[in-house]
Amino acid sequence: MKMFFERADHYLAVACRFCLVFLTLFLTTMMAAAVFLRYVMDQSFPAIEELSILVGLWLYFIAMVVVTRERGHLTGGILDLLNLSTRTRALIKGFNDLVGLLVICFFGYYAFKYLFFVMKINRVSTNLSWPTALWVYSAIAGFTLMAIYKLRDLFIHKNSYTIYDNKSPHSKDAVLEEVSR
Repeated sequence: MKMFFERADHYLAVACRFCLVFLTLFLTTMMAAAVFLRYVMDQSFPAIEELSILVGLWLYFIAMVVVTRERGHLTGGILDLLNLSTRTRALIKGFNDLVGLLVICFFGYYAFKYLFFVMKINRVSTNLSWPTALWVYSAIAGFTLMAIYKLRDLFIHKNSYTIYDNKSPHSKDAVLEEVSR
């Protein structure tokens, strides 16, 4: 079972990275086309602005998932500067993960609530006439995957760090773990 979750995590990480690259290139191309149309051809294509917001939202929430997976959030490194026992350090990290999970669940709850509201009134976008739920799905997917990774961090807390955490000093007894990409 553990092998299944590791393989699923690996494929999800690859898919997220591919989506980040693709969405970044797509958004850049759309913005270049919008600028060219507006300032060179003296024409406007309003749907590009709507589509760019959709792509930007998906890009933002997928990036949030990647950062949560890799434990790359800004932490300041204050915990690593204090001379604490391994148990105290693990308790503080666990508490931080619990608070993070609660915040993610709080915003996820309201994202789901907004999704149900948007679907109930059958709201569509102004120019493209696409369901507004497509924009809200980005938040739902992002918060759900972030919560899964926060749960992972909450229950698999060891005195270790990965190459993704290697941005600040670590305690002397912390162990560098191998991570599959």
